[in-house]
Amino acid sequence: MENIERQDLLAAYYTGNFLEQGKYRQEYSLVEIKKRERDLSPLLQRLPADILRFLEIAGDLAEKYQIRLYLVGGLVRDIFLNIENRDLDLVLEGDLETYIRELAEVLKVEYTYNAWFRTGNLALPGGLNVDLAGLRREYYRYSGALPEVEPADDILEDLFRRDYTVNTLVLILNEGKWGCLLDYFNGLEDLREGKLRILHPFSFLDDPTRIIRGARLASKIGFTFEEVSAALLKEALTEADFSHLSLERVLKELELLFATPINPALFPLLRNYPIFKLLNLEVEIGEELPEQAEELEAYLAELSEKNYNIEEWVLRTALFFADAGEEISGWKLRSDYKDIFLAYYRYKSLLPELDRDLAADELAAKLKALRMEELLLLLVKGRGRRIKENILRYMKELRDIELKINGKDLLASGLKPGPLFREILDAVYRERLKGSLYTREEQLAYARDLIRERGGNKE
Repeated sequence: MENIERQDLLAAYYTGNFLEQGKYRQEYSLVEIKKRERDLSPLLQRLPADILRFLEIAGDLAEKYQIRLYLVGGLVRDIFLNIENRDLDLVLEGDLETYIRELAEVLKVEYTYNAWFRTGNLALPGGLNVDLAGLRREYYRYSGALPEVEPADDILEDLFRRDYTVNTLVLILNEGKWGCLLDYFNGLEDLREGKLRILHPFSFLDDPTRIIRGARLASKIGFTFEEVSAALLKEALTEADFSHLSLERVLKELELLFATPINPALFPLLRNYPIFKLLNLEVEIGEELPEQAEELEAYLAELSEKNYNIEEWVLRTALFFADAGEEISGWKLRSDYKDIFLAYYRYKSLLPELDRDLAADELAAKLKALRMEELLLLLVKGRGRRIKENILRYMKELRDIELKINGKDLLASGLKPGPLFREILDAVYRERLKGSLYTREEQLAYARDLIRERGGNKE
Protein backbone atom coordinates (compact mmCIF):
# COMPACT_ATOMS: atom_id res chain seq x y z
CA MET A 1 0.00 0.00 0.00
CA GLU A 2 1.44 3.36 -1.04
CA ASN A 3 2.20 5.75 1.82
CA ILE A 4 -0.31 8.41 0.70
CA GLU A 5 -3.05 5.81 0.34
CA ARG A 6 -2.21 4.41 3.78
CA GLN A 7 -2.33 7.85 5.40
CA ASP A 8 -5.72 8.48 3.79
CA LEU A 9 -6.93 5.10 5.00
CA LEU A 10 -5.74 5.77 8.56
CA ALA A 11 -7.42 9.18 8.56
CA ALA A 12 -10.69 7.59 7.46
CA TYR A 13 -10.31 4.76 9.98
CA TYR A 14 -9.77 6.99 13.01
CA THR A 15 -12.65 9.30 12.10
CA GLY A 16 -15.03 6.34 11.84
CA ASN A 17 -17.38 5.14 14.55
CA PHE A 18 -17.64 1.70 16.17
CA LEU A 19 -19.29 0.06 13.19
CA GLU A 20 -17.16 1.82 10.59
CA GLN A 21 -13.91 0.83 12.28
CA GLY A 22 -15.19 -2.73 12.48
CA LYS A 23 -15.92 -2.74 8.74
CA TYR A 24 -12.41 -1.47 8.00
CA ARG A 25 -10.89 -4.24 10.13
CA GLN A 26 -12.85 -6.90 8.30
CA GLU A 27 -12.30 -5.40 4.86
CA TYR A 28 -8.54 -5.14 5.35
CA SER A 29 -8.16 -8.35 7.36
CA LEU A 30 -4.77 -9.99 6.89
CA VAL A 31 -6.32 -13.47 6.90
CA GLU A 32 -9.27 -15.18 5.26
CA ILE A 33 -12.15 -14.96 7.73
CA LYS A 34 -13.92 -18.31 7.75
CA LYS A 35 -15.68 -20.32 10.42
CA ARG A 36 -13.62 -23.45 11.00
CA GLU A 37 -14.78 -26.01 13.58
CA ARG A 38 -13.03 -28.91 15.23
CA ASP A 39 -13.95 -31.21 18.14
CA LEU A 40 -11.37 -30.57 20.82
CA SER A 41 -13.15 -32.32 23.70
CA PRO A 42 -10.62 -35.21 23.94
CA LEU A 43 -7.77 -32.69 24.18
CA LEU A 44 -9.43 -30.99 27.15
CA GLN A 45 -8.64 -34.05 29.23
CA ARG A 46 -5.04 -32.76 29.33
CA LEU A 47 -6.16 -29.94 31.59
CA PRO A 48 -5.62 -30.11 35.36
CA ALA A 49 -8.63 -31.57 37.17
CA ASP A 50 -9.57 -28.31 38.91
CA ILE A 51 -9.59 -26.33 35.64
CA LEU A 52 -11.59 -29.01 33.84
CA ARG A 53 -14.13 -29.18 36.65
CA PHE A 54 -14.50 -25.38 36.70
CA LEU A 55 -15.11 -25.26 32.96
CA GLU A 56 -17.77 -27.95 33.28
CA ILE A 57 -19.55 -26.05 36.07
CA ALA A 58 -19.33 -22.76 34.16
CA GLY A 59 -20.66 -24.41 31.00
CA ASP A 60 -23.55 -26.06 32.83
CA LEU A 61 -24.61 -22.73 34.34
CA ALA A 62 -24.49 -21.02 30.93
CA GLU A 63 -26.60 -23.84 29.51
CA LYS A 64 -29.12 -23.31 32.30
CA TYR A 65 -29.62 -19.74 31.10
CA GLN A 66 -29.47 -20.76 27.43
CA ILE A 67 -26.56 -18.44 26.72
CA ARG A 68 -23.34 -19.29 24.90
CA LEU A 69 -20.11 -19.38 26.90
CA TYR A 70 -16.65 -19.41 25.34
CA LEU A 71 -13.14 -20.09 26.59
CA VAL A 72 -10.79 -17.79 24.67
CA GLY A 73 -7.20 -16.61 24.52
CA GLY A 74 -4.04 -17.92 26.10
CA LEU A 75 -5.31 -21.12 27.70
CA VAL A 76 -6.76 -22.41 24.42
CA ARG A 77 -3.45 -21.66 22.72
CA ASP A 78 -1.47 -23.31 25.48
CA ILE A 79 -3.52 -26.51 25.38
CA PHE A 80 -1.96 -27.16 21.98
CA LEU A 81 1.49 -26.12 23.18
CA ASN A 82 1.18 -28.30 26.30
CA ILE A 83 2.06 -25.30 28.49
CA GLU A 84 0.56 -24.89 31.96
CA ASN A 85 -1.67 -21.82 32.21
CA ARG A 86 -3.87 -21.00 35.19
CA ASP A 87 -5.28 -17.76 33.80
CA LEU A 88 -8.67 -18.32 32.16
CA ASP A 89 -10.54 -15.89 29.90
CA LEU A 90 -14.26 -16.50 29.39
CA VAL A 91 -16.60 -14.60 27.08
CA LEU A 92 -20.35 -14.73 27.53
CA GLU A 93 -23.23 -13.96 25.20
CA GLY A 94 -25.77 -12.52 27.63
CA ASP A 95 -26.21 -10.94 31.06
CA LEU A 96 -22.72 -11.16 32.53
CA GLU A 97 -23.57 -9.56 35.88
CA THR A 98 -26.26 -12.11 36.71
CA TYR A 99 -24.15 -14.97 35.43
CA ILE A 100 -20.99 -14.11 37.36
CA ARG A 101 -22.95 -13.50 40.57
CA GLU A 102 -24.60 -16.93 40.40
CA LEU A 103 -21.36 -18.65 39.33
CA ALA A 104 -19.63 -17.15 42.39
CA GLU A 105 -22.46 -18.44 44.59
CA VAL A 106 -22.16 -21.94 43.15
CA LEU A 107 -18.39 -21.95 43.68
CA LYS A 108 -18.61 -20.12 47.02
CA VAL A 109 -15.96 -17.54 46.03
CA GLU A 110 -15.75 -13.75 45.85
CA TYR A 111 -16.15 -11.91 42.57
CA THR A 112 -15.75 -8.43 41.09
CA TYR A 113 -17.80 -6.87 38.31
CA ASN A 114 -17.19 -3.69 36.30
CA ALA A 115 -20.39 -2.48 34.67
CA TRP A 116 -18.62 0.14 32.53
CA PHE A 117 -16.29 -2.33 30.82
CA ARG A 118 -18.66 -5.31 31.19
CA THR A 119 -15.95 -7.43 32.79
CA GLY A 120 -15.60 -9.48 35.95
CA ASN A 121 -13.15 -11.65 37.83
CA LEU A 122 -13.17 -14.74 40.02
CA ALA A 123 -10.21 -15.77 42.16
CA LEU A 124 -10.42 -19.49 42.81
CA PRO A 125 -8.39 -21.74 45.11
CA GLY A 126 -5.11 -23.08 43.81
CA GLY A 127 -4.09 -19.85 42.11
CA LEU A 128 -6.74 -20.18 39.42
CA ASN A 129 -7.63 -16.75 38.03
CA VAL A 130 -10.74 -16.30 35.87
CA ASP A 131 -11.51 -13.16 33.86
CA LEU A 132 -14.99 -12.89 32.35
CA ALA A 133 -16.36 -10.45 29.80
CA GLY A 134 -19.44 -9.91 27.72
CA LEU A 135 -19.19 -9.74 23.95
CA ARG A 136 -17.60 -6.39 23.11
CA ARG A 137 -16.45 -4.34 20.19
CA GLU A 138 -13.91 -1.54 20.48
CA TYR A 139 -13.50 1.93 19.08
CA TYR A 140 -10.24 3.91 19.08
CA ARG A 141 -10.45 7.70 18.74
CA TYR A 142 -6.75 7.84 17.88
CA SER A 143 -3.68 5.65 17.86
CA GLY A 144 -2.75 4.48 21.35
CA ALA A 145 -6.00 5.63 22.93
CA LEU A 146 -7.74 3.54 25.53
CA PRO A 147 -10.56 1.87 23.60
CA GLU A 148 -14.19 2.69 24.12
CA VAL A 149 -16.33 -0.42 24.29
CA GLU A 150 -19.92 -1.35 23.59
CA PRO A 151 -21.76 -4.69 23.27
CA ALA A 152 -20.90 -6.69 20.17
CA ASP A 153 -23.36 -8.70 18.11
CA ASP A 154 -21.41 -11.95 17.93
CA ILE A 155 -18.20 -13.71 18.89
CA LEU A 156 -16.49 -12.88 15.58
CA GLU A 157 -16.84 -9.15 16.23
CA ASP A 158 -15.43 -9.68 19.72
CA LEU A 159 -12.47 -11.63 18.37
CA PHE A 160 -11.38 -8.70 16.23
CA ARG A 161 -10.25 -7.14 19.52
CA ARG A 162 -7.49 -9.76 19.85
CA ASP A 163 -3.84 -9.15 19.12
CA TYR A 164 -2.62 -12.21 17.19
CA THR A 165 -4.37 -15.04 15.36
CA VAL A 166 -2.95 -17.61 17.80
CA ASN A 167 -4.98 -15.87 20.52
CA THR A 168 -8.28 -15.94 18.61
CA LEU A 169 -8.98 -19.64 19.13
CA VAL A 170 -12.29 -20.21 20.91
CA LEU A 171 -13.76 -23.21 22.74
CA ILE A 172 -17.50 -23.56 23.28
CA LEU A 173 -18.32 -24.70 26.83
CA ASN A 174 -22.05 -25.38 26.46
CA GLU A 175 -23.45 -28.90 26.58
CA GLY A 176 -23.95 -30.32 23.11
CA LYS A 177 -21.09 -28.23 21.67
CA TRP A 178 -18.73 -28.82 24.60
CA GLY A 179 -15.13 -28.63 23.45
CA CYS A 180 -15.93 -27.42 19.93
CA LEU A 181 -13.07 -25.26 18.64
CA LEU A 182 -13.97 -22.19 16.57
CA ASP A 183 -11.12 -20.85 14.45
CA TYR A 184 -12.22 -17.86 12.36
CA PHE A 185 -8.72 -16.53 11.61
CA ASN A 186 -6.88 -19.77 10.86
CA GLY A 187 -5.01 -19.32 14.12
CA LEU A 188 -4.44 -23.06 14.50
CA GLU A 189 -2.28 -23.13 11.38
CA ASP A 190 -0.26 -20.14 12.60
CA LEU A 191 0.09 -21.88 15.96
CA ARG A 192 1.47 -25.02 14.31
CA GLU A 193 3.91 -22.92 12.27
CA GLY A 194 4.91 -20.74 15.23
CA LYS A 195 3.80 -17.54 13.47
CA LEU A 196 2.63 -14.31 15.07
CA ARG A 197 0.16 -12.68 12.70
CA ILE A 198 -1.95 -9.62 13.52
CA LEU A 199 -5.57 -9.56 12.37
CA HIS A 200 -5.61 -6.27 10.47
CA PRO A 201 -3.18 -3.46 9.49
CA PHE A 202 -4.48 -1.08 12.18
CA SER A 203 -3.63 -3.43 15.05
CA PHE A 204 -0.28 -2.01 16.24
CA LEU A 205 -1.61 1.54 15.88
CA ASP A 206 -4.81 0.85 17.81
CA ASP A 207 -2.86 -0.69 20.67
CA PRO A 208 0.94 -0.36 20.42
CA THR A 209 1.40 -2.48 23.56
CA ARG A 210 0.61 -5.47 21.32
CA ILE A 211 4.19 -5.05 20.13
CA ILE A 212 5.50 -5.90 23.61
CA ARG A 213 3.03 -8.79 23.90
CA GLY A 214 4.38 -10.16 20.63
CA ALA A 215 7.96 -9.88 21.85
CA ARG A 216 6.95 -11.82 24.96
CA LEU A 217 5.37 -14.64 22.94
CA ALA A 218 8.29 -14.70 20.53
CA SER A 219 10.95 -14.91 23.25
CA LYS A 220 9.14 -17.22 25.68
CA ILE A 221 7.56 -19.66 23.22
CA GLY A 222 9.82 -19.29 20.21
CA PHE A 223 7.32 -17.75 17.77
CA THR A 224 8.37 -15.48 14.90
CA PHE A 225 6.51 -12.56 13.37
CA GLU A 226 4.82 -13.33 10.07
CA GLU A 227 6.27 -11.26 7.21
CA VAL A 228 3.48 -8.69 6.75
CA SER A 229 3.01 -8.34 10.52
CA ALA A 230 6.75 -7.81 10.98
CA ALA A 231 6.74 -5.06 8.35
CA LEU A 232 3.77 -3.33 9.99
CA LEU A 233 5.46 -3.64 13.38
CA LYS A 234 8.64 -1.96 12.13
CA GLU A 235 6.57 0.71 10.41
CA ALA A 236 4.73 1.44 13.65
CA LEU A 237 7.98 1.69 15.62
CA THR A 238 9.46 4.00 13.01
CA GLU A 239 6.55 6.28 12.18
CA ALA A 240 3.84 6.01 14.83
CA ASP A 241 3.13 8.69 17.42
CA PHE A 242 3.16 7.13 20.91
CA SER A 243 2.53 10.39 22.76
CA HIS A 244 -0.99 9.32 23.72
CA LEU A 245 0.18 6.00 25.11
CA SER A 246 0.22 6.03 28.91
CA LEU A 247 3.30 5.05 30.88
CA GLU A 248 1.14 2.80 33.04
CA ARG A 249 -0.01 0.68 30.08
CA VAL A 250 3.49 0.17 28.74
CA LEU A 251 4.91 -0.72 32.16
CA LYS A 252 2.10 -3.22 32.69
CA GLU A 253 3.21 -5.08 29.56
CA LEU A 254 6.88 -4.81 30.53
CA GLU A 255 5.98 -6.32 33.90
CA LEU A 256 4.58 -9.37 32.09
CA LEU A 257 7.59 -9.54 29.77
CA PHE A 258 10.09 -9.40 32.62
CA ALA A 259 8.13 -11.34 35.25
CA THR A 260 10.26 -14.41 34.51
CA PRO A 261 13.99 -14.82 33.77
CA ILE A 262 15.18 -13.10 30.61
CA ASN A 263 15.36 -15.53 27.70
CA PRO A 264 18.49 -15.02 25.54
CA ALA A 265 16.18 -15.05 22.50
CA LEU A 266 14.87 -11.67 23.61
CA PHE A 267 18.03 -9.74 22.69
CA PRO A 268 17.99 -10.23 18.91
CA LEU A 269 14.26 -9.50 19.01
CA LEU A 270 14.90 -6.17 20.73
CA ARG A 271 17.54 -5.27 18.18
CA ASN A 272 15.05 -5.89 15.36
CA TYR A 273 12.04 -4.44 17.16
CA PRO A 274 13.06 -1.65 19.57
CA ILE A 275 10.03 -1.87 21.86
CA PHE A 276 11.33 0.79 24.26
CA LYS A 277 10.41 3.40 21.66
CA LEU A 278 6.92 3.08 23.12
CA LEU A 279 8.45 4.95 26.09
CA ASN A 280 10.27 7.39 23.82
CA LEU A 281 13.56 5.74 24.77
CA GLU A 282 16.40 4.93 22.42
CA VAL A 283 17.91 1.84 24.03
CA GLU A 284 21.02 0.26 22.57
CA ILE A 285 21.05 -3.52 22.93
CA GLY A 286 24.79 -3.89 23.39
CA GLU A 287 26.78 -7.10 23.16
CA GLU A 288 27.38 -7.04 26.92
CA LEU A 289 23.68 -7.16 27.84
CA PRO A 290 23.12 -10.94 27.44
CA GLU A 291 26.06 -11.67 29.74
CA GLN A 292 24.84 -9.11 32.28
CA ALA A 293 21.35 -10.63 32.17
CA GLU A 294 22.73 -14.12 32.71
CA GLU A 295 24.77 -12.87 35.68
CA LEU A 296 21.72 -11.08 37.11
CA GLU A 297 19.57 -14.21 36.86
CA ALA A 298 22.23 -16.21 38.70
CA TYR A 299 22.24 -13.73 41.59
CA LEU A 300 18.42 -13.62 41.68
CA ALA A 301 18.29 -17.40 41.88
CA GLU A 302 20.81 -17.34 44.74
CA LEU A 303 18.85 -14.66 46.63
CA SER A 304 15.40 -16.14 46.00
CA GLU A 305 15.41 -18.12 49.25
CA LYS A 306 16.44 -15.18 51.46
CA ASN A 307 13.14 -13.24 51.41
CA TYR A 308 14.53 -9.91 50.22
CA ASN A 309 11.28 -9.16 48.35
CA ILE A 310 13.21 -8.04 45.29
CA GLU A 311 11.16 -6.34 42.56
CA GLU A 312 12.47 -8.69 39.92
CA TRP A 313 10.56 -7.40 36.89
CA VAL A 314 11.59 -3.82 37.70
CA LEU A 315 15.21 -4.88 38.10
CA ARG A 316 15.23 -6.79 34.80
CA THR A 317 13.68 -3.80 33.04
CA ALA A 318 16.21 -1.45 34.64
CA LEU A 319 19.01 -3.48 33.09
CA PHE A 320 18.02 -1.91 29.76
CA PHE A 321 17.57 1.63 31.16
CA ALA A 322 21.18 2.24 32.19
CA ASP A 323 21.68 5.27 29.96
CA ALA A 324 18.15 6.68 30.05
CA GLY A 325 18.34 8.61 33.30
CA GLU A 326 17.33 12.04 32.06
CA GLU A 327 14.20 10.75 30.31
CA ILE A 328 13.14 8.54 33.22
CA SER A 329 13.59 11.34 35.77
CA GLY A 330 10.39 12.96 34.56
CA TRP A 331 8.23 9.85 34.78
CA LYS A 332 5.37 9.77 37.25
CA LEU A 333 5.43 6.37 38.88
CA ARG A 334 6.07 4.66 42.21
CA SER A 335 9.12 6.15 43.86
CA ASP A 336 10.73 2.76 44.53
CA TYR A 337 10.32 1.75 40.88
CA LYS A 338 11.84 5.04 39.73
CA ASP A 339 14.76 4.60 42.13
CA ILE A 340 15.53 1.20 40.64
CA PHE A 341 15.18 2.42 37.06
CA LEU A 342 17.55 5.30 37.83
CA ALA A 343 20.00 3.32 39.97
CA TYR A 344 22.83 2.92 37.47
CA TYR A 345 22.44 6.50 36.22
CA ARG A 346 22.66 7.84 39.78
CA TYR A 347 25.36 5.59 41.22
CA LYS A 348 27.67 4.65 38.35
CA SER A 349 30.08 7.31 39.62
CA LEU A 350 30.66 5.01 42.64
CA LEU A 351 32.22 2.29 40.50
CA PRO A 352 35.71 3.83 40.26
CA GLU A 353 35.67 4.35 44.04
CA LEU A 354 34.92 0.65 44.49
CA ASP A 355 37.85 -0.41 42.33
CA ARG A 356 40.31 -0.52 45.24
CA ASP A 357 40.77 -2.21 48.58
CA LEU A 358 38.35 -0.75 51.13
CA ALA A 359 37.97 -1.16 54.86
CA ALA A 360 34.59 -2.45 56.01
CA ASP A 361 33.44 0.91 57.32
CA GLU A 362 34.54 2.68 54.14
CA LEU A 363 32.68 0.17 51.99
CA ALA A 364 29.52 0.40 54.07
CA ALA A 365 29.59 4.19 54.01
CA LYS A 366 29.56 4.13 50.20
CA LEU A 367 26.84 1.51 49.75
CA LYS A 368 24.53 1.57 52.77
CA ALA A 369 22.04 3.97 51.14
CA LEU A 370 21.39 1.57 48.24
CA ARG A 371 18.55 -0.94 48.18
CA MET A 372 19.24 -4.51 47.10
CA GLU A 373 18.01 -3.95 43.52
CA GLU A 374 20.37 -0.98 43.14
CA LEU A 375 23.30 -3.00 44.42
CA LEU A 376 22.53 -5.80 41.98
CA LEU A 377 22.47 -3.39 39.06
CA LEU A 378 25.87 -1.96 40.00
CA LEU A 379 27.15 -5.49 40.49
CA VAL A 380 26.24 -6.74 37.01
CA LYS A 381 27.02 -3.46 35.26
CA GLY A 382 30.34 -2.93 37.04
CA ARG A 383 33.48 -4.10 35.30
CA GLY A 384 36.53 -5.22 37.18
CA ARG A 385 37.20 -7.92 39.74
CA ARG A 386 37.61 -5.62 42.77
CA ILE A 387 34.39 -3.75 42.02
CA LYS A 388 32.41 -6.96 42.02
CA GLU A 389 34.23 -8.35 45.05
CA ASN A 390 33.52 -5.20 47.06
CA ILE A 391 29.83 -5.13 46.20
CA LEU A 392 29.44 -8.85 46.95
CA ARG A 393 31.34 -8.43 50.22
CA TYR A 394 28.98 -5.67 51.27
CA MET A 395 25.89 -7.65 50.23
CA LYS A 396 26.91 -10.89 51.91
CA GLU A 397 28.83 -9.72 54.99
CA LEU A 398 27.99 -6.13 55.87
CA ARG A 399 24.56 -5.14 54.57
CA ASP A 400 22.52 -6.97 57.18
CA ILE A 401 24.61 -5.88 60.16
CA GLU A 402 22.43 -3.89 62.57
CA LEU A 403 23.04 -2.30 65.94
CA LYS A 404 21.36 -3.77 68.99
CA ILE A 405 21.19 -0.38 70.69
CA ASN A 406 19.39 2.80 69.73
CA GLY A 407 18.71 6.35 70.85
CA LYS A 408 16.62 5.22 73.82
CA ASP A 409 19.64 3.44 75.24
CA LEU A 410 21.71 6.60 74.90
CA LEU A 411 18.99 8.59 76.67
CA ALA A 412 18.96 6.03 79.46
CA SER A 413 22.72 6.44 79.71
CA GLY A 414 22.31 10.15 80.43
CA LEU A 415 23.01 11.61 76.98
CA LYS A 416 20.73 14.48 76.02
CA PRO A 417 19.29 14.57 72.45
CA GLY A 418 21.56 16.32 69.99
CA PRO A 419 24.15 15.82 67.23
CA LEU A 420 26.22 13.59 69.50
CA PHE A 421 23.48 10.94 69.28
CA ARG A 422 24.27 10.21 65.65
CA GLU A 423 28.03 10.48 66.18
CA ILE A 424 27.94 7.88 68.95
CA LEU A 425 25.72 5.44 67.05
CA ASP A 426 27.83 5.83 63.90
CA ALA A 427 31.00 5.13 65.88
CA VAL A 428 29.47 1.97 67.39
CA TYR A 429 28.33 0.89 63.92
CA ARG A 430 31.82 1.35 62.48
CA GLU A 431 33.32 -0.82 65.21
CA ARG A 432 30.64 -3.44 64.61
CA LEU A 433 31.55 -3.49 60.90
CA LYS A 434 35.16 -4.20 61.84
CA GLY A 435 34.08 -7.45 63.44
CA SER A 436 33.69 -6.58 67.12
CA LEU A 437 30.88 -5.55 69.52
CA TYR A 438 28.65 -8.53 68.69
CA THR A 439 26.39 -8.35 71.75
CA ARG A 440 24.08 -5.63 73.00
CA GLU A 441 26.10 -5.39 76.21
CA GLU A 442 29.35 -4.81 74.30
CA GLN A 443 27.76 -2.14 72.12
CA LEU A 444 26.23 -0.36 75.10
CA ALA A 445 29.49 -0.41 77.05
CA TYR A 446 31.39 1.02 74.09
CA ALA A 447 28.76 3.76 73.63
CA ARG A 448 28.99 4.72 77.32
CA ASP A 449 32.77 4.92 77.05
CA LEU A 450 32.37 7.30 74.09
CA ILE A 451 29.89 9.41 76.03
CA ARG A 452 32.34 9.76 78.93
CA GLU A 453 35.25 10.52 76.58
CA ARG A 454 33.30 13.26 74.81
CA GLY A 455 31.90 14.74 77.97
CA GLY A 456 28.21 14.10 77.25
CA ASN A 457 26.16 16.48 75.12
CA LYS A 458 28.30 19.34 73.80
CA GLU A 459 25.44 21.57 72.69
